[in-house]
Amino acid sequence: MADLSDVQNTLGALAGAALYPSGPSSPSAVNIGVVIRSGWPVPEQLKAILADGNAMISVYQMSGMGQNTTRFLGDDDAQTAVPVADLTLGIYGYRVTVGGRINPGEAATLTVNYQPYSYQVAENDTVNTIAAALAALIPGASASGYVITINGAFDIKCAVSVPVVTQQEIGRQTQVFMLVIWAPSPAARDAICKTLELAFKLQPRIPMPDNTWARLIYRGTIEQDGNEKQGIYRRNLLYEVEYVLLSPTTSNTVTNFGVTTTPTSGSPRTTNI
Repeated sequence: MADLSDVQNTLGALAGAALYPSGPSSPSAVNIGVVIRSGWPVPEQLKAILADGNAMISVYQMSGMGQNTTRFLGDDDAQTAVPVADLTLGIYGYRVTVGGRINPGEAATLTVNYQPYSYQVAENDTVNTIAAALAALIPGASASGYVITINGAFDIKCAVSVPVVTQQEIGRQTQVFMLVIWAPSPAARDAICKTLELAFKLQPRIPMPDNTWARLIYRGTIEQDGNEKQGIYRRNLLYEVEYVLLSPTTSNTVTNFGVTTTPTSGSPRTTNI
C-alpha cells in the first residue's frame, strides 16, 4: 500500500530521471549537480551543497493540505504478475509425472475424461505424496513414486494453480507536495524549474511502487528570493498527488471451471472446461 513516503520517493525519482536522463553517473541536463532529498533540508547540508556550486531539490509534503477522495471502490485493483508454478505435471500417454519443487498453496489439477481432480499442496508434501493423493481421487488410477498411471483414460489435461497476491482498493486520498528548488544562481534555478515542469507535465499519471497509478496535478508556483544575500535562490513547485490505498489479499489462479446447463427436460448437467 502506498503512503506519503512512497509518494515522496516517487516524485524524487521522477525529478532525478528528468534532471539526469542518462543516469546519475552522467552530467545533469542543467549542467550543474543537483541533489534530491525527501523532507526539509538541514541548513548546514544545504549551505555546503550550494557553496560547491550545486543545487538541491527538497520534496516536502505540505501539512494540512490532504483530502479524502475515496470513490469507485474496487474499480482500480492493482494487477500483479502471476508467478510461474514451482510444481510441474507432465503427460506421457496414459501416465502423468509429478515433478518440480514443493510450494504450499499451489494446487495440482488433472482433468481426466473431462472431469477435474485437484489436490492442494501441503507443507510436508513430496512429489510422491502428491502423486498418491491425486491417484486416490481418480477412478482407475494408481501411483508408483511420482508417476500416476490412469487406466481407461482417453483425454488427460493438467494444470497447476498458483497463489497470487492481489490488491483491493479501500480508499483514495490527495496530498499536496512541494518541490523546493534551492539553487546558487537565478539561471540555475530557472533551468531546473523548466526541466521539472516539462517532465511533470508529460506525466499526469505516475506509477507507484504498489503497481497502482497516481494522478499528478499542478497546483502553483511560489518564488522566494529572501535569501539572495546568502546566495540562495529558491522556487517552490506545488503538485497535488491523488493515490490509492490498498489492502492485499491472496487468491489462486483458476485451472478449470464448470458450466451448469438445465435442458428443457431432464436434470441439470455440469460441463467442466
